[in-house]
Amino acid sequence: MVHRREVNGNEIIFGNQGDLLQNAMTLFDHESGSVWSQPTGEAVLGPRKGESLDLLPSTLTTWETWQETFPDTLALDVDTRSNNFGDREFVAVVALNDEHVAINAEALRAGSLVTTMVAGATIVVAEEQGVWTAYEAEVDGRVLDLSREGSHIVDQASGDRWDILRGNSTVGGDPLVRLPVFSSFPSDYERIFNEG
Repeated sequence: MVHRREVNGNEIIFGNQGDLLQNAMTLFDHESGSVWSQPTGEAVLGPRKGESLDLLPSTLTTWETWQETFPDTLALDVDTRSNNFGDREFVAVVALNDEHVAINAEALRAGSLVTTMVAGATIVVAEEQGVWTAYEAEVDGRVLDLSREGSHIVDQASGDRWDILRGNSTVGGDPLVRLPVFSSFPSDYERIFNEG
């Protein structure tokens, strides 16, 4: 997951705090020394306790898939050893307006288009080339009747089509609004997001 490192318009410099909170990394900010939860983006100790960072859309994928989609990207070449985690061990977590929902990765890997609700909004989640994406499933206040056709999301009512990886319209319409989605172990999701 990726958070905007800005609070009240001020850019914050973070470092690895070194401790774990609920089995997840913690950060500290150099300015106040406050300790932040990496999964939730909330300050849990120090002068900024209770403040939150904005969660941003991000993508977890292979370098090969990323290069196919964004060929002009430059990156630092590092040793990428396997972490030995399979997708079957994760849920895809979508956050919107401080609310969240978890979707079983098995359903996404099977090629399904998962439509669900979070924060009163209809959303759609899909996997394409090993990448999870989530979008608002509403346009101008109308809930879309979406299905999947290959690597596209299709509105059954209008025939509009969007590329799953980028959310761009393939018929010249507006792009879908992308939402943050990240992976979590199911037990960690329950403990961190549902138990508080």
